[in-house]
Amino acid sequence: MTRATRRQLLKGSVGLTLSIVSPFALLDTPAMADGTLSFGDIIITVVDTAVGSEDLFAQVPVKLNVRTDHTVVVEYETVDGRGTHGALPNDAKPNADFVVSRGFLVFQPGEQVKLVKIRLVQPLEAGKSIILQIADFGYPLWGFARATGEVRRRNQASISSSYVNDEIPLRPLPSQGSVVFSDDLLDPTFATDGGFKEDGAPCWQSRLATGRRQDGNKELGYYADPSLNPETTVWGIDPATGCRFIQAEYHEEGLSDTNGGKLSPGWRKETPFKFSAAMVTSRTLFNRIALDSYVEFNVRLTKIPGSWPALWLLPVSPGWPPEIDVLEAYIITSPRYRDDVIFSSIHWQGENGPDARGAAMPLSLVVMYSKSPSLVPALTTR
Repeated sequence: MTRATRRQLLKGSVGLTLSIVSPFALLDTPAMADGTLSFGDIIITVVDTAVGSEDLFAQVPVKLNVRTDHTVVVEYETVDGRGTHGALPNDAKPNADFVVSRGFLVFQPGEQVKLVKIRLVQPLEAGKSIILQIADFGYPLWGFARATGEVRRRNQASISSSYVNDEIPLRPLPSQGSVVFSDDLLDPTFATDGGFKEDGAPCWQSRLATGRRQDGNKELGYYADPSLNPETTVWGIDPATGCRFIQAEYHEEGLSDTNGGKLSPGWRKETPFKFSAAMVTSRTLFNRIALDSYVEFNVRLTKIPGSWPALWLLPVSPGWPPEIDVLEAYIITSPRYRDDVIFSSIHWQGENGPDARGAAMPLSLVVMYSKSPSLVPALTTR
C-alpha cells in the first residue's frame, strides 16, 4: 500500500513555491487507430472485450505496454455504444443496458494491467456495444487524450484469468548524492516580504516575484504576510504538532493597507480583499532544481471548503509560462473543477500561445496514504 507515496524525480531549473489561496482566487495526445494512447514511451490500450449471452457484467482490461518505475493514473468512463443506453447507478431507466461507471485506474510501479468491471442491467444483445474510454475528463485544459475499447457480445472465454500477479516490487530509493537544500520552515523569521532577513541572509519569500495579488486570475485572495498585515494569521506553528502551518482566512471588514484604507483587487476596486491567501517561495533561498535532482517534501493538505492548496514550480525570473504544478487540489464547488481529485500539470509557451497538459488522481488516495506523523499540518501548496 505504501507504493502510492513513491517519491518522484523532478527535473528542470525552477524554484519551489508553497502556498494556499482562497477559492475566488489534458492531455492533447491523439489516440491511435487501434484503441491505444501513447504518452512518450508508455502506450495505454483498452482491450476490446466479449461477453456471453447470459453475462451480467464485463471485465475490460486496460494495459500499459511497459513496466514503469513510477505511478500512472488514468481516468475512465463508460458511454453508449451502438444501440445501447447507459444509466447512472441510482437512475432506474427502463431501457438501460448497462450502469454508467467512472473512476480511476492506478498503475503502481511494475503493474501493467487493470480491469474495469461494467455492470449490465440485462444481458447484452447481439449487435449492441458499450464503449469504455480513457481520458482526463475533469481538468479544464486545452483538450483531452482518449483511448477506447468496445464491449460486445460474442462467444469467447474469459479474458481476465491470465492477468494475475502482475506486480513487481518498487526499485530502491536513491542511496547516492548529497543534500543540497533542506528546511523545516520552523525558523521564526523563515519568510519575509523581500526574501531576505535583516542581516541579509536569504529566506523564504512570502509573495510572488510579481507581487501579492494576481489580478490576471481575478483572485479575491491577497497573499498576506503577518508582519505586513497584522490582522492576519496566515501562518504560524501548530502547538499540537510543532509544525508550520499556512492557511487562508476570511476578514469581514476587509484587509487594511498601511494608509488607513482597504486593499482592493486591481480588477475589482469597488470591493476590498476579504480573503487572505498565503504562499512561500524559495526563489531567494534555493532557486535551482537541476536535471536529475531528487526532491522530497512532506505536507498535509487542508480539506477546508474554499481552499486551493498546491505545490508549484516557476522560473526564477518573473514571467509565465512555464509552470509545473506538482500538485493542486480544488476544495471548491464549481462545474469546471472536480473536488474529489488532485491534479498535476505543466504549462509552457506553445506555437499558438500558452499550452498545458494535466492528469488527475483521486483525492482519496492522497488521504489514504498520508498517515505519516511527520507531515506538516495545513502546510499546503500552489
